[in-house]
Amino acid sequence: MFEYVSKTKYSSVRSELEDIIKNVQDELRGEITFRFDLIGSGSKKLITQEIGSSKGFDFDYNLVLQQGAFDFTAKEIRDKFMDAFKKALKGTKYNNPSSSKSAITIKVVDQENSLIKHSCDFGIVREILDDNDDLRNEINIFDKPSNHIWNIRAKSNNYADKAKEIKEDGLWQDLRDEYLDLKNNNNDEEKKSYQLYLEAINNIYNQNY
Repeated sequence: MFEYVSKTKYSSVRSELEDIIKNVQDELRGEITFRFDLIGSGSKKLITQEIGSSKGFDFDYNLVLQQGAFDFTAKEIRDKFMDAFKKALKGTKYNNPSSSKSAITIKVVDQENSLIKHSCDFGIVREILDDNDDLRNEINIFDKPSNHIWNIRAKSNNYADKAKEIKEDGLWQDLRDEYLDLKNNNNDEEKKSYQLYLEAINNIYNQNY
């Protein structure tokens, strides 16, 4: 079962993570520039942690490519970010980055007690206009064993506007409850927190509008 994490517990972690991201920006300067956006549940202070679990809590960031977004292959960009994170993490308490299907992940591990204190997933994305002139995110995907591609992120279209409308109409608690329910009943290990948050927004929006 999941519960929400208090602001006092996660605020300092967010500051640490954003310092690391800025160091990654420095490492890539001259080839790639990007902005970073805290996304999903973390952006709305809906950070959860599994009760009694050894996994800790997590954040999700979009690293939105600007300069260099179309100058390199998907694999080259993933490799450049992995190298930059390795350098940026030297001397910190974070483990070396790992590369999963849709994200680069860093963690703080308590080796003595065999638990993850907290972690962060970074999705590398670029913005494109689709055939309807809607702004969409393409995310860098590592399709094992060696294929790297760009894939339009599902359910990302206009979710910020939907969340704003839900909040303005007094349905925010419904969204909190729906998100926690999805977290507690998620049987797909590939699904990240931000994906469940987008699902919660779409579910509440479709139920009420």
